[in-house]
Amino acid sequence: MLREHLSLVIALFTILFTLQIFFIVDRTVVVYEETLSDKYSMIIVSQVEVDESSLKKIAPVIKNIEAIDPNRVLERLQSELNKTDLGLVKKTLPKFYKVFLDHYPTPEELLSLKTRVGKIDGVIKVEGFMKSHDQIYKMLTLFQHISNIFLVAILVVSALLIFKEMRIWQFEHRDRMNIMALFGAPIWMRSAVLFKLAVVDALISTFLVVITFSLLEFNDWLHNLFLMISIEVDIFDFFGDSIKLLLIAFSMSLLLAMLTILRNRKSREIRNR
Repeated sequence: MLREHLSLVIALFTILFTLQIFFIVDRTVVVYEETLSDKYSMIIVSQVEVDESSLKKIAPVIKNIEAIDPNRVLERLQSELNKTDLGLVKKTLPKFYKVFLDHYPTPEELLSLKTRVGKIDGVIKVEGFMKSHDQIYKMLTLFQHISNIFLVAILVVSALLIFKEMRIWQFEHRDRMNIMALFGAPIWMRSAVLFKLAVVDALISTFLVVITFSLLEFNDWLHNLFLMISIEVDIFDFFGDSIKLLLIAFSMSLLLAMLTILRNRKSREIRNR
């Protein structure tokens, strides 16, 4: 009895554990993008004042703009220039603005934004720091793709393992199911124990994953790892994640149980022919 449950519980636990890791990775990427968005800014150099509302009409992705005080630049030149030259530089010095966006842009969005803002009358230069931006964005994208590939691989392998274990269980209980079939029991009744097994194992595996990640949520070690990259992520949302994992466990185990039953029924029909 324990062996029957153990194999399915381990397979379901692996799937749910991997899914929760994926949820954490996804949250990490979202939080990291928000952090990058808050820190990232473009620089506009203009001969005239730039109106924020007009700029937002051209590019709605812009959250706000902030004028850069030219005195910061002039303070560095005070020791090198006399008052006359300093005054002349101040008059001819263009206006500088920091532009903040409502999200971290893709390289295509950034290039389009630079093009649109660069066409505004009086704008001399738009600096988006494309090289460093592209490197960070590509690294973020690569991280997401690796995570997705890892998730799919684990799901496929674990699903095949569950399916195989259910097939083994059916063979072990074939005599009992055949006897019930002779007495005219419908297929759902003959397979009731299989569905019960799937539901119980889904509950057990979900409970184990919830306990595991609840302990990790209260463990400073994992939080400190995230603080090393200056972000804070919820390792486990007890109510939200528990419900999602439980629904996924039920759906997957019941679906695989149904597929097992249908496959067995189809095989029996072929043999009867």
